[in-house]
Amino acid sequence: MTLRIWIETNHQAPYRTGGWAWLRQDGKALAGAAGGERDLDAEGFCLRALEAAVADLPPDKAIALHLSDPLLIEGVRTMSARRATGWQDVAGAPVPDAVVWETVAEALAGRALSLVRTQPSDARTPAGFAAAWAELARDRAKAKGAFKNPIPRPNLTKVRGLHA
Repeated sequence: MTLRIWIETNHQAPYRTGGWAWLRQDGKALAGAAGGERDLDAEGFCLRALEAAVADLPPDKAIALHLSDPLLIEGVRTMSARRATGWQDVAGAPVPDAVVWETVAEALAGRALSLVRTQPSDARTPAGFAAAWAELARDRAKAKGAFKNPIPRPNLTKVRGLHA
């Protein structure tokens, strides 16, 4: 069975502040978390959301990543090629956040991985639910600083399309 992960981010470039949320469905098991960061550019911020989502994955599971952020989609799509070059860009300069990318690459290594583009337009869907939590997390991070908290399970069980 494929483990499904939805990741949504909400980054405000002028303030270099953002919120993220991820939801994970592994059969009937549901999990999710939201967090926020300060002082990060959009790409670094998206990467932190991905890192949080793939931490502690069960071994040998195929992964379906449901993403809407173009930076995150492109980063995952080109991750293997950038890893093969030792996390260097075409000019030979180190890729920003190479250490975090390597952590993500290790978590996803040896797994069947698929990317699904989402549109978080309806808050009742997993992508929309995650987007709403990401917006709340952005506001909290802007006001109080970096944090990470689990999303309560009763909230997760109400999301249409998040059940096996």
